[in-house]
Amino acid sequence: MTREEKCKLAIERGFTYDSKTGFVYNRYGKISKSIHIKGYIQIQITLNKKNYHLLAHHFAWYWLYKECVEEIDHINGIRNDNRICNLRSITNQQNQWNRTTAKGFFWHKIAKKWNASIGVNYKVIHLGSFNTEQEARTAYLQAKEKYHII
Repeated sequence: MTREEKCKLAIERGFTYDSKTGFVYNRYGKISKSIHIKGYIQIQITLNKKNYHLLAHHFAWYWLYKECVEEIDHINGIRNDNRICNLRSITNQQNQWNRTTAKGFFWHKIAKKWNASIGVNYKVIHLGSFNTEQEARTAYLQAKEKYHII
């Protein structure tokens, strides 16, 4: 079953969404609090004795905009904060930019230097070789601010 079909089924089954609080309510008016393994809130819909799971932020987006998008990002990084002001539609690549740890640098054994690089539009841009890990990390973070603008 596609995500859009799950969203439509959830609406048929009486699920609703409050954009100010970010809560999804079932047909009995209870807040859906089931936590997905990755920390997101999910809702469960039953059809013909089969259970389907749908992430609450995807349902919220569909509820308001009547569309399913590639990725939905939680702007503040809190996975259970589904207020519409905290959600935005982005690409999968943009969603990968949310990593809090810098991964764009490594120790080059042969050169005996720290190298930094960044991926942009599926291409790798070499940022240079550096004497210290901190210099390489700084170069990466500066490039991240420049290239990974959302």
